[in-house]
Amino acid sequence: MNLMDGRGEATVRPVEHTLRWVVVTFRLLAALWSLALILAVVLGGSPGDRPVMAGTASLAAGWAVFTLVGARRGFLGHIPFALADGLVISVLSAAGLVAGTEDFISGGYPGSWLFVVAFVANLRWTLAAGVFLVLEHTVIHLLMGLGPVRTTGTFQFLVFALIAGWAFDSVRERERLRLVAEERLASEQRIAVRLEEGTRLARKLHDSVLQTLKAIQSEAENPEQVRYLARWQERGLRSTIEDLRSEYEGGFRARLLAVRDEVDDLYQTVTTKAVIRNDAEITPNLEVALDATHEALANAAKHSGADLVDLYAEISDGWVTVNVRDRGHGFDPSATGRGSSMSMVDPVETIGGVVEVVSKRGTGTEVTIRVPVQ
Repeated sequence: MNLMDGRGEATVRPVEHTLRWVVVTFRLLAALWSLALILAVVLGGSPGDRPVMAGTASLAAGWAVFTLVGARRGFLGHIPFALADGLVISVLSAAGLVAGTEDFISGGYPGSWLFVVAFVANLRWTLAAGVFLVLEHTVIHLLMGLGPVRTTGTFQFLVFALIAGWAFDSVRERERLRLVAEERLASEQRIAVRLEEGTRLARKLHDSVLQTLKAIQSEAENPEQVRYLARWQERGLRSTIEDLRSEYEGGFRARLLAVRDEVDDLYQTVTTKAVIRNDAEITPNLEVALDATHEALANAAKHSGADLVDLYAEISDGWVTVNVRDRGHGFDPSATGRGSSMSMVDPVETIGGVVEVVSKRGTGTEVTIRVPVQ
């Protein structure tokens, strides 16, 4: 009766939830019916054995409450509960005979048991429970000396069993078919998306790679240009792969790589090696982080004298941290003052972020930018 959700936890199908409360509703109605019959017998002047009547009323009310608890705790749909329920129904069915009232005071309890069996099992077992009720009530009718007309009425349980079992099985089958159809549709949609992505990727690779190869052929006599074109194509392929990996279209990872590529293209003497651990949807604060990163990378390319720059980014606990490091000339931050980095620092501090610059002559420079994501 259970499915697994996206987190691997058991979840109850909506149809099972509905059927469970159908069973509980019939059980509560059966209890009210039984209590009304007991009250009618007592007020009618034929109370019978009062302790038996009181016990029957208590059992009817208490078992209705227990059924409600079973629905909430999840054991209503288990076979042991159905068997125990059948035993209680047999006791309630015989209560009128034991009390000597010559009347049935079980109300709709026998019929409600058929709904319990239909919920736990299927039509076949529900019909078997109906046959059991017919036989039991026929015997009770004979022991109470009731006429054949009333005894024939016990066959109503077979009708109830057929209706309850067929209805529950039909609802479940329709639900199964619906889930199969939804899964098939979802599978077809996933296939269509993969095909569309594959087509888009193939077209993109076809256009970019072929154009780059043609450009390399035409620049074969210029090694520097060939190296640049090869590096440019490598970045393009990595960017395409990152786009496919990310759940965000034009997210922070893609935008940060675009900043890296823009600076590398502008200052072709430097290569930036990027490590970006996670991704997020772009926010105004992340836009500020991107602008500050662009300036940090540009400063490294222009002033460090290094041919390699490391770019590291991570998003954690609602904050984004970007680290730009070069192993170039370095400088003395206290000597240069804050003015050269004012355009980077002020926007970051305005949104509650911070920029840290650590540099030493001869060892390079490290810039850390940290801003809240939202």
